[in-house]
Amino acid sequence: MSVPSRSHLGPICDTHLHIFGDRAKYPLVAGELRSEPPDAPLERFLKAAEAEGVTRMVFDQPSHYGLDNSCILDAIGTVGLSRARAIAAVDADSVTDAQLKQLDERGVRGIRINFGYRATDRAITEQALAKTQKLAPRAAALGWHLEFLVPNWSLQQLIPFLATLRCDFSVGHMGAFPAAAGVEQHGFADFLRLHSAGRCWVKFTGVYRISRRPDFADVAPLAQAFVKNNPDRVIWGADWPFLSHLDAVTYPELIELLESWVPDTANQRKILVANPARLFGF
Repeated sequence: MSVPSRSHLGPICDTHLHIFGDRAKYPLVAGELRSEPPDAPLERFLKAAEAEGVTRMVFDQPSHYGLDNSCILDAIGTVGLSRARAIAAVDADSVTDAQLKQLDERGVRGIRINFGYRATDRAITEQALAKTQKLAPRAAALGWHLEFLVPNWSLQQLIPFLATLRCDFSVGHMGAFPAAAGVEQHGFADFLRLHSAGRCWVKFTGVYRISRRPDFADVAPLAQAFVKNNPDRVIWGADWPFLSHLDAVTYPELIELLESWVPDTANQRKILVANPARLFGF
C-alpha cells in the first residue's frame, strides 16, 4: 500500500520502538542481555517509518540500557517534541519528583514495568505489583501511564489488581496471549473485561512474538476482538528493530497487517492517530 493512501488519516504514530546509538556514547548495561541489539540508530528508523507515512513516534526504553534513558531522550531532542515522546525506565525506590519532572519536560509520558514476556520466574507478579504500587500514584500525578510487559501468566494474575489502578496503563504484545489458542483461551475474556473498563490500553505490537505462523494470520481474531471491545483504547507499534526476530517481518508488513485487521478508516484513524495523540499528549 502506498503512502498517499494513508495521508488522509492524519499524523500516524508508531507507539513502540527501540533505538540503539553509538556504544561509546550509550553503553549497554553490564551482564547478560535478553538479546543482542542490532545496528539500529535513529536515522535508520526514520527512513523506514517515514517511507510508510509514519511521522510521530514513541521511543520505548529497552532493557539493554537499564535505567539510563539518555539515548531515547536525545532522540526526542533530535526529532522534536512535536513528533516524539518516550516511555522511560526508572527506579521505583529512588527516583525523585524533580527527576520525574525533568523527564516530563523532555517528552516522557510513561514508565515501563518491564519483566519481558517470556520469563518464568514466579516471583515476577509480586515484583510487578510492588513496583506498580509505588509508581502508579506518581504517574497519575503527572498525567502519565504505566506500560506493562510481563508474561501472559503473570498478566492474568495481575488483572484483579490492574482493575483498581487510578492511572492509565498499557499492555504490550496484546497481553502476550498465544495467537494459536484463539479468543476462547483461558484468561482472554478476563482481559477483554479489563480493556473495556476504561484505563487499559492494548498495544498492537510484537505479532511475531505471539504467532508462529509466517503470515501471522492467527493474530487477526485477537486483534479484531480488541477493536470490537474498545476501539478507543487500542494503539499500534512496530516494535522496531524486531529484537530477536530480525528476519521475521518488515516495517511495511506490520502496518499493512494492521490495515488488514482494521479495514474501516474510522478505526484506523483512532488506532494510528487519535488514540496515541490522546495517550501521549501530541
